[in-house]
Amino acid sequence: MGKLKAARTGMITGLALVLLTLFFFYVLKWPLFGNEQYVIYAVYTAGILWSLLSFRKINGDDKKFKEFFSAGFKTFIVVTLIMVVFYFIYFKFFNTAYKEEGIAINNQLLAKEGNHTAVEIEENANQLRKIFMPMMLGITTFRYLVLGALVTAVGTGFILLKKNNNK
Repeated sequence: MGKLKAARTGMITGLALVLLTLFFFYVLKWPLFGNEQYVIYAVYTAGILWSLLSFRKINGDDKKFKEFFSAGFKTFIVVTLIMVVFYFIYFKFFNTAYKEEGIAINNQLLAKEGNHTAVEIEENANQLRKIFMPMMLGITTFRYLVLGALVTAVGTGFILLKKNNNK
């Protein structure tokens, strides 16, 4: 039952993050990847902690670090998958201008340096277009996996520390 609960918690948390991201960008008109990321990460952290506390409630305090971490892992891996798929769909089909806006800014910076030809700047822009999606998805994956592992490890540590202090 703990396995299903952790994955379901991950689904709920991932969908909440997608909805929050869309709300911040389209309703509040906040820039993508701005200060709203702190709210996104706070909700992500809360989702993982919710999973760990639910695991403890279902399975009791007699579980080891490995078992708690496994529950948290199942949660944050589902969230990571949802966010990577979301960003792929979002940047591929709905916000294709984001990539081009970033490339235009980069082109202006290179032109201001004065030591690049127009051909070099265009070659650089084409290279950025090629690597944009793999880079965006790689960064997203890394960010969510590292934060998820960190929150899971620290959260599990606190749960087990509290268990040991209560004995």
